[in-house]
Order: sequence, then structure tokens, then C-alpha cells
Amino acid sequence: MSKKPIPKSSQKQAETKRKQSSKNILPKEQSWLKYVLLGIILILTYITFLPALKNQITNWDDNVYLMDNLMMQKPFNISAKYFFTHFYGSNYFPFPQITYTLIWNAQKFNPAPYHEVSLIFHLMNVALVFWFIYLLSDKKIEVATIVAVLFGIHPLRVESVAWIAELKDVEYAFFFIFGLICYYKYIKGVPKKNIVYILLAFIFFILSGFSKPAATTFSLAIILIDFYTKRKIDKWVFIEKIPFFLLSLGLGILTIKAQQGTAIAKFEVFTIFQRFMFASYSMVTYIYKLILPINLSCLYPYPHLIGTPLPYIFYAMPALALMILALVYWSYKYTRIIAFGFLFYLANIVLVLQFMSVGIALISERYTYIPYIGLFFIIAMGFSFIYRNKDAKFAAYKTLAIAIFLIMTVSCSYLSSERCKMWFNCDILWSNEIQQFPDDGEGYKNRGGYLVEINKYDLNPKPNDFDRAFNDFNIAIQMKQGDPKIYSNRGNIYALRGKYDLSLADYSKSIELDSSDFNVYLNRGITYSIMEKYDSAFADWERVLRTHGPEIKLYQNRAYAYLKANKFKEAIGDYKALNDMGIQMDPNMYFFRGFANYRLGNYDLAIDDNTNAIRMKPDYKEAYYNRGQTYVSMKKIRNAIDDFQKALSMGYKIDPSFIEQLKKQL
Repeated sequence: MSKKPIPKSSQKQAETKRKQSSKNILPKEQSWLKYVLLGIILILTYITFLPALKNQITNWDDNVYLMDNLMMQKPFNISAKYFFTHFYGSNYFPFPQITYTLIWNAQKFNPAPYHEVSLIFHLMNVALVFWFIYLLSDKKIEVATIVAVLFGIHPLRVESVAWIAELKDVEYAFFFIFGLICYYKYIKGVPKKNIVYILLAFIFFILSGFSKPAATTFSLAIILIDFYTKRKIDKWVFIEKIPFFLLSLGLGILTIKAQQGTAIAKFEVFTIFQRFMFASYSMVTYIYKLILPINLSCLYPYPHLIGTPLPYIFYAMPALALMILALVYWSYKYTRIIAFGFLFYLANIVLVLQFMSVGIALISERYTYIPYIGLFFIIAMGFSFIYRNKDAKFAAYKTLAIAIFLIMTVSCSYLSSERCKMWFNCDILWSNEIQQFPDDGEGYKNRGGYLVEINKYDLNPKPNDFDRAFNDFNIAIQMKQGDPKIYSNRGNIYALRGKYDLSLADYSKSIELDSSDFNVYLNRGITYSIMEKYDSAFADWERVLRTHGPEIKLYQNRAYAYLKANKFKEAIGDYKALNDMGIQMDPNMYFFRGFANYRLGNYDLAIDDNTNAIRMKPDYKEAYYNRGQTYVSMKKIRNAIDDFQKALSMGYKIDPSFIEQLKKQL
């Protein structure tokens, strides 16, 4: 008996029913579930990153962006204009710099609010990722949940969240993901009616670019969304992308210009083959770290190439990378999910795979912040395939998939929380890096630098910190003999220990290796001044002013040196320069300027300066004595006697017969 053909209307109904059953379109009475799940994810992320809120400021770019950033301390309108029109720290990222400025105006260098702002941005990003993946996966809530959880608490997120200098990472991602959501909304509507969404996507792209140059990959990301959603290709698809690619090109040129000669290594430093191996190694290692996030470090140095071949593992990486690419290509026969997820990862990380060497790190955990979304998407969609499959043979795998996800969640939360503690201060941070890479001198250099300036970062210096720093610098010099910073740092320790000849030798060696660091000239000038070699000191400081411009520490030290060299008019000029820079006078500055005015015969000004010093520091016995001497010169003997007696009562050594002689003049 022949079967009757199924009517086309019934076929369409069955197909529609099948498609709807494959989606997680929640009934209206259960639509609250996604908000509950997102709330749980945000709470879990917050708890995971709580240790980061106790962390200090590091000497790993934090000092450059915050503590050494005098522009940040100027009036807001001046600093904001500067950050939009200038490169800073070999980068262009005005939005994070403006954020730092706002926090500094409220809290100065208290580290807590800086960490709080970074965590707030990360939590907002988790919510945006949940929203983006929920839309992209056809509203499969389990996919959005898994991606948001992994994005929120994976250990490789820690560097982006717990490191103050990487505010630019979480800030650019906020606008980047928002832009992707807008673009998805645009292509899912009627383009001519949905034009507002593509305009918003472009605006968010601009804002993301103002936060970090990594946003340049946004143009590639939206093409991949076209690919995944099987968008029909027509001329409008190409036309609408033109502004995006022009902006990407502009950001790329801006980044190269900012980093040329500083962060970007000359192309001849590595061969083409070595660069290909580095790129392959980086691509594969980031995938490995996603699966097994252990042995993490704030710095992953390049392998030592001088006199030694590359480690064997680098030779295997190109083959392994090609195998991964081949598997992705093969998977495209069956699904677009793996191809999309992997290409999203690759497109957003390709610029930092070190084919063009940027910085001193071969890989950096922060570079995975956006790219990992693609790999997390593959994992989540695989879980969804097993979870939703009604085939009986998949029943056993459902429990296993849920168990694996829960184990990953607990493990990632614990590892991330512990990793946050590694960023507590530079001693712990660089000790961890040294443990991972004991043959790399960078860790010793930076830990030693922190130990020398420990008061700059926290309030608990230890008696042996200088000894530890000195040992670190000696070890670092053996490993990195051509690094000028190590010599200048060791020179600082020699100076603090009073070994000025050795200090000068290290400063001069540092200048020989790199004559562009004004701090070395500044510190060598201070050492010359202490040794009373004033002409040499003035020459070094003049170079600082010529090449770097006004510097607070310079004027403070040079003013004192001018006093010692009997150049009183020049000393007063430097104190005026400090005033012009907005630096408030402290008691010592008033005292020293008062002395200069006294020696120049400006007695009224000298009285005013010493009086201000005493007002700010009532037990300033030297200021009482100097004011007394000035009163003597002004023939105001009664005032002079009062000041001398006050200084004497505070322990200042004055011959009593001198005061008696003054009394006889009354």
C-alpha cells in the first residue's frame, strides 16, 4: 500500500515546531530565569575577585600611568585635553587616563578605588557578554550562562581586572561588546529601519578605540557575525563596512606611531621563521592556558636567543597550529559554530601573536580578554548540543557535561581568587614571575626596583629590603648586561648607602647604554650635589630641563644646591618655578627660601618665609634661629632675643653670652 504524501503546510508546521523546540525561548512566566542566572553569575564573579580590592599599586606600568603622571594632577580640563591630543606611555588611550584623573582628584593614590572601578567595569562586561551570547545563540540560556561564567571567572581574566594599568582592557571591552550587540540588533532587523543600531555600533567602536588600540579588530568581529548568522551578501554589506575599516586603519596607524621606536622591536631583531614560530607558539599556548590555566605569570619573556637555539617546543608549534587550523576547516562541513568561535578568537588576538614583536613579553594573559569569548562559545555550544539532544545514547553524557561544567566553575573561581593575591604587591608579583622564569632578569630588576622605593607603594618596608634589592640588581645585571635601568637602580642603592663614587659609575654606565632617561641625569645630578660637585650637578639638571622639561624633584634639589653654592637669586628662582607648577610650599621650602632672602638682604621677605615655616611647623627651631638673625640685621633686637630664646628652649645650640650681649643693646 503506498503512503500518502504529507501536505506542504504540514511539513512547514513540523519544521517550524522543530526549530522552536531547538531554541530556548522561555515561556513568559519563566522569563525571569535569565535575570536570576545573570545575578548569580555576577555575585560569583564579585566574590571571586574580592581579594583584588585589597591590592596595592604596582611598579608594572601603574607607576607610569599614575604616580609619575604629573599631567593627571593638573586641572581636569587641561589634563583631558592633553590625553586626547598626545600619546602617553607609548600608547593612545585617553578614556582610561581621564578615568584615572577623576579617581585621583577624589582619592589621590589610594589604590582601592582604582581596583573597584576595574571590577565594576568587569562586572558590566560579564552582563554584556551574557546578553550578546544570549542573542547570538538564538536565546539559548545555557549557552549564555556558560560563556558568561567562564568569561567572568577564568584565571586569565585576573591580569585585566586586578592590574590597575589594565583599566584600558576592561574599559575598551565594555564599548566593544556593546557595539557587537548593536550590530547584531542591526542585522536581525530591517537594515533601512534599523540604521540607528549600526550608527550606535560605530559610535561604540570609536569609544572602544579611545580606550585601547586593541579595538581595531572590531571590523573583523562584525564580519564574523555576518558569517555566523548566514547574512545575505550584497553590495550594502560592503558599503556599510567602509567606515569601520577606515577607523580600524586609523587606529592601527595611530598605534604604530605611538609605539614605533619604543614598544615595537625592529623587524631585523628576529628572522621571519622565528616570528612565524613565535606566532604559532602564542596561538597554541593561549588555547592551552584556557584549558589548563596554571603556572601563570605577569610576564612571559622571549626565549634567550644569544648563543643558544630556540627550545625544541617552538619548532613543533607551527605544525600543531596548522593541525588546529585544519580541524577547524574540516568542522565547517558540519557546523559554523567551531569556525566562528575559533575565527573570533583568532581575529581578536592576531595582532598580538608577536609576528610583529611588541613589548618584552611573548604572550600576555590580558590579550585573551575579548578573544576567549569565541572559544568559550564553542565550549558552551558543545554543552548545549549534548544537553538538548534527545537521543538516548546522549543521556549519560548530560550528567557528565554538567559535572565538568561545575568542576570548571569551582576550579576557575578558586584559581582566580588565589591569582588575585599574587597581584597584592610587587614583591609577591615579581617573586612569582621569578619562580616561573628564574633565568629572566626582568623579574629581578622589577622586584629590586620595588624594594628600593617600597615606601612609594605601601607603608610596610622591612629592614633588609635594600639588601634584597641590591642582590636582585646584581643577579639581573648578570642576565641583562645591556639593560640601563638595572644600573641606574643599583646606582640609587649605592647613593642611599653613601657610596657615591660607585653610584656615579652606575649612573654613567646607564647613560652610556641609554641617554634618553631623564631620571638618570636627575639622580646623577643629586649625587654630584651631595659630593659638592655643583657644576657637574647643574650640567646634568640643565640637560633634564632641555630634554624633558620642568620637573618638581629637579627644582627642589637644585634650589638647595644653589643655596650651598651661594647662588641665592637662582635658588629663589627655582622656588618660584615650583610655585608656578602649583606645588604648595612646605616648611623646609619656606625655611630655605627665607635663608636665601636673608643673604640677599631681602629681610622683610625672609621674615615672612620663616614665619610661614614656623606657622606650619611650630617646633621648627632652625626657623626661629634664622628669623632671629634676620631681626638682628633689621635692628629689631627684642624680636631677635625672643626668637633666640625660643630656639634655645627647643634644643638649638646658641651661646647664652650672645643673647646677653643682645640684651645690653636694648
